[in-house]
Amino acid sequence: MKNNRNDIHELIGILLEDDRQLEFRMKGYSMFPLLRPDDKGVVRKCRQDEVKPGDIIVFYQNNSLVAHRLIRRKGDQLIAKGDKNSYTDAPVDSNRLVGKLIQYERNGRIYNVENARWRTTPAIHFTRIYSLVNAQLAQNHSRIRSLKGYWNDFKANFQLASANVRLLFALNTLIAVLQGLIPFAVIVLVKWLVDLLNSLPGQDTLPPQFVLLLTLTGIAFLMSSVFSELKSLVGEKLSQGVVRSMYAHLHHKHIELELAHYENPKALDKMHRAVQEASFRPVKLLNEVQQFLKSVGSSLFLVGIFVSIQWYLVLVLLVAIAPGIVLKIRFARRYHQLKEKQSPLERKMYYFNRVLTGFPFAKEMKLFGFARFFLKLFRGLQENLFSDKLKLHRSEVIQNTVAQTFAVILIFGTLALVAFQTLNGLFTIGTVVMFFFAFQRGYSVLNDLFKSMANLLEDTIFMNDFREFVEEGGHVPVNAKKSAKTPTFSLNQSIRVENVSFRYVNSKRDALQSINLTVRKGETVAIVGANGSGKTTLIKLLCGFYLPDSGTIYYDDTSTANLGREQICTNLSAVFQDFALYNVSANENIALGDIQHPFSEQKVQHAATMAGIDDVLRQLPDGYNTLLGNQFLGGEELSIGQWQKLAIARAFYRDSQLLLMDEPSSALDAVSEQQIIETLKALAHQKTAVIISHRLSTVRWADRIIVFNEGRVVEEGTHDELMKHGGTYSILYKQATRSFEN
Repeated sequence: MKNNRNDIHELIGILLEDDRQLEFRMKGYSMFPLLRPDDKGVVRKCRQDEVKPGDIIVFYQNNSLVAHRLIRRKGDQLIAKGDKNSYTDAPVDSNRLVGKLIQYERNGRIYNVENARWRTTPAIHFTRIYSLVNAQLAQNHSRIRSLKGYWNDFKANFQLASANVRLLFALNTLIAVLQGLIPFAVIVLVKWLVDLLNSLPGQDTLPPQFVLLLTLTGIAFLMSSVFSELKSLVGEKLSQGVVRSMYAHLHHKHIELELAHYENPKALDKMHRAVQEASFRPVKLLNEVQQFLKSVGSSLFLVGIFVSIQWYLVLVLLVAIAPGIVLKIRFARRYHQLKEKQSPLERKMYYFNRVLTGFPFAKEMKLFGFARFFLKLFRGLQENLFSDKLKLHRSEVIQNTVAQTFAVILIFGTLALVAFQTLNGLFTIGTVVMFFFAFQRGYSVLNDLFKSMANLLEDTIFMNDFREFVEEGGHVPVNAKKSAKTPTFSLNQSIRVENVSFRYVNSKRDALQSINLTVRKGETVAIVGANGSGKTTLIKLLCGFYLPDSGTIYYDDTSTANLGREQICTNLSAVFQDFALYNVSANENIALGDIQHPFSEQKVQHAATMAGIDDVLRQLPDGYNTLLGNQFLGGEELSIGQWQKLAIARAFYRDSQLLLMDEPSSALDAVSEQQIIETLKALAHQKTAVIISHRLSTVRWADRIIVFNEGRVVEEGTHDELMKHGGTYSILYKQATRSFEN
C-alpha cells in the first residue's frame, strides 16, 4: 500500500507539470461554507514560496488530499486549517504540498477562489469566532441535506409501495380523512346542542333546531361506524395489493441475482433485512401516509375550533407533544442502527433454528445427540439479541414517560386555567364542553400527526434496505464486457478455457490458477482430482455463474462475458453435485429441465427411462403425477439415489447440445451407476459432455481425462495414456481400485 501511495503521489506530480491542472471532488465540511461536499475543485501546482496566508492549499495528510486555508508559515513549513475547524493541521512539509486551489464548481457554476478573499481576514484574525459560526452553519447544512435525503428516500419508497394500488390508496385516504373529521364535527354539534338547551329554560317542548342537531349528531355517529367498516374493507384490499407487488419485486430480484450474492455475507445481510421488511414495511408506510393526511385534516379543523376559543391553545398542544416527537425520531434511527448491527447475528440465529427444526438435520441430530450444542448456540445468540433490543426499549420507555409527564402537567394546567376563566363568565357552558372534548381529542390528533411523521421517517429508513435491494444492479465482475447486442450461443467447434484464474469473493486462495484446456464439439471430457482441486468451480464458470478474474472462456469464438449467463444456461444442461429436491409431481420434477417449452409426457418418460427411474415412478400411487417429497400431505418420499436419478432425468429432458455433470453417480449403487454410464456412452456421439467424478471407473471410457490438483491442470490424456504415464491419475486410480477390491 505504501508503494502504491507513493506512485499516486508521483503520478499527480507528473500530471501537474507544464501548468496542467488537477480536478478533484470535495468531501466533508472542513472548509464550509466556502467549499461544500461534492464541489469540484481545480488545483494548480505551485511551490511553497508561491503561496501566501489566506490561500487554499492542497496537500497530503494521512494518505488523503486535503484542501485547507494557509494560516501562517513556521520556518520551512506551512500551517493550515479548515475554516470550520477549531484546530490547525500538523505542519505541512514542502514535499507534501500539491498546489493551490484556484477555482471550484458547484451545481454547474464555476467560482473563482480569489473572489472570496474577503474571508481571509476573519479566517486568520478571528479564528475562534469564525470557526464556531462556520461549525454551526455546517451542522445546519448537514441537517438540511439529511432532510432532503430523507424526503427523496420517502418519495422513492412511496412510489415503489403504491405503484400498483394508487386508486385504492386514494380511496382509503379519503375515507380516513373523513373519518378523522367526524369526531370534531360531533364536538361542534354537541356544543351547539348544549348552548341551545341552556337557552331554553322552562320550555315543555324541544324546538325543531334541537331535533335537527340531534339528528345530525346521530348521523355523524353512524357515518363514523360506516367509514370504519369501509376503511377496513378497502384497507385489506390495499394491503393485499401491496404485499403481492412487493413479493413480486422480491422474487424477481432473487431470480436475476448472480450466484455470488448467495456466497457474500454482506449481500446476505442486506438480503435478510429486505426479506424481513417486504411483508409489512411497505404496507405500514402507506398506512402512515394515510394517518398523516388524516391528522392534517383533523388538525386544520382543530385549529379552527381553538382559534374560536383562544389561539394560544394550539401552541400549548404543540409544546406538550414536542418532546415525545423528538424522542420518536431519535429512537427510529437507533433502532435501525441496531438492526444493521444485528443482521449477521440474526441470520446465524435463524440458521441454528433451521438446524434444530429442519428435516435434513434430524437424522444426524438424533444419532449423534448434538441438539444441546445447537440449542446453546441458538439461545446464546437469542439472549444477546433480545438483551440489546430490551436495553434500547427500556431507555425509550423511561424517556417517553418523562415526556408524557411533562405533557400531562402542561395540558391539565391549561384545563384548570380555562375552568377558572369559565367561572368568571369568559366562556359559555357549550364552549367549555367543546373545549374539554377538543383539547382531549386535539392532543391525540396532534400527537398522531407528529407521531406519523416520525413513523414515516422510521419506515423510510427501514424500507431503504428493501428498495436498495430490489433496485440494486446484479453482481457484474469488473472485467465483464458489455455489448450492445448479445451474440448468439454456438458450439460448432469447441469450448476453450484460456489462462483462467478465479477466486471466490471471501476466499484467500485461488480456486483456479492459469487453467488452459479445450473441449472439442462431440467430445466427452472427464475432469478428476481430489476434493477442493477446482473441478466444480470450473463447472460454475462454464455455466456463466461467474466470470474469471483473469483469462477467458470461449464457446466457439465468443467469450462467456459477452454471451451472458442467461444465454449460456439456455443452451446447456447440467446435473450438480448438490442437486435440489422439489416437492412437486414427478412429471413436474423432470419437466423443470425445459420449462420454457410445452410439456411433453413422451419426453418426460423417455428422460426417466434414460436415467433409470421410469420403473420406480410408474409404481407410485399416481404414477408420474404423484407428489414427491414429505413436505406436504400425500407426498411420496424417494431415496437419495432415486432423487439423483430424477435430477439426471431433468438434465436429459432438456436435450441440449452441451451436458455438464458434476458427480452424476455419487448417490447411486453399482448397477444404477453402470446404467448411467451406458446412457452417457450412448449420448457421447450426439453431445459435448464434461463430467466430474470421484469414481474413476465411471469416466475411464471418456475421450479425454483431465486431472486437476490445487486449482491447476496437472495431467491430460486417455485412461490408457495416463495409466502408462504413472502420474497422479495412475496413483488415484490404483488407490480407488484397491479400495474397491478390499
